[in-house]
Amino acid sequence: MADLPDIERLAIQQACYDLAVDYAEICDSRDWPRFREIFTEDAVFGLARGGPMLRGLDNIIAAFTARPATGVTQHFITNIRVRVESLTAASGSARVLLYTAPDAAPDSPEGRAAAPKQIMGVYKDRYVRTSAGWRFAERIGTLTLHT
Repeated sequence: MADLPDIERLAIQQACYDLAVDYAEICDSRDWPRFREIFTEDAVFGLARGGPMLRGLDNIIAAFTARPATGVTQHFITNIRVRVESLTAASGSARVLLYTAPDAAPDSPEGRAAAPKQIMGVYKDRYVRTSAGWRFAERIGTLTLHT
């Protein structure tokens, strides 16, 4: 949108950037109810190459809550790009590097040793402005590499 003031465009980009970072924080803390802070009620979430496409915030939260609560995760979100489409819509992408460690890994002053297999991928996102602020309307991940 060429007619959007730079300050408004930057504010939208920052709000959407914050959603990507908040997503990583929520996943790593397993605080699934906080997904209500970042997804719309009718959001879509899934993996582009298989797995169920989850529709609706309650289904997204239920699916994450049902995951085994074992292990430690650390999501690194990088290369976040947000394309502002209007005052109420944007799209974008973000790269993710996911480190994991089993609960049984001994803790040390340096933390736990990461599992040998780590995952990298890309999220394709659609954002919308709601009365509560910017939210993910859609977040579709594609796994691209692993160690």
